[in-house]
Amino acid sequence: MLLAIDIGNSNISIGVFDGETLRLRARLSAVTERSADEYTVLLYDLLRINAVDQRAIGGCMLASVVPALTGLVETAVRKLTGVTPLRVGPGTRTGFRIQIDDPSQLGADLVADTAAALSLYGGPLILVDAGTVTTIAAVNSEGTYLGGCILPGLYGSAELLKTSTALLPSIALQPMGENFLGKNSADAMRYGLLGGTAMMVDGFIEQYLSLPKMEGAKVVATGGSMELATASCRHRIIRDADLTLKGLRRLYQLNTVRRM
Repeated sequence: MLLAIDIGNSNISIGVFDGETLRLRARLSAVTERSADEYTVLLYDLLRINAVDQRAIGGCMLASVVPALTGLVETAVRKLTGVTPLRVGPGTRTGFRIQIDDPSQLGADLVADTAAALSLYGGPLILVDAGTVTTIAAVNSEGTYLGGCILPGLYGSAELLKTSTALLPSIALQPMGENFLGKNSADAMRYGLLGGTAMMVDGFIEQYLSLPKMEGAKVVATGGSMELATASCRHRIIRDADLTLKGLRRLYQLNTVRRM
């Protein structure tokens, strides 16, 4: 079985694949103050309560955008399974071209997203990953990652509204109607955040669709805020909550085949 781990700024997403089947999916809070031993215990408990024997883990693919956590989690995986994780980074075989100024700066999670989406849906693609931040990227019909944009995440934006104003309330984000006319401060904030994010996403989708070799691109969304961020979008969107984990499985296949 394959252990797939995506370390993000807010959460650590964990998946266990038995062949092509995602047998376990779980999340831990991304806490840099934890020790490697604590992460070992957390991983052990996750596997145990889901009836996964750590001795059956034969490989691990790891993506991280939080350097302070990378070594801690890698150590935990080695302690628990005896497996040394493969890390997404420079030198990783991706299966696609990266056409940005410095390909090594492309986030490991976005590499995994792209690998999975190309494998599952084919190009051209527009990828939306809504998490701590929202990223939107374009991949053309030749399978080349062209670049993209980074927007503030929904929850970070909501917190900024609250902390930078004296009278606006704390709010819970939830799906809203389509007229975007708030009748009170809380609803006006929700409409602004959810409607504004959807309009930005739609705007970038339209811009990227106009690029060469992007006509007819499928839009694929993932990330913890995926449903909220895209609920009011006008474009048809394929939502795949497990896209990053699937991408890690794909990258593991590509890179273990190369090593044989």
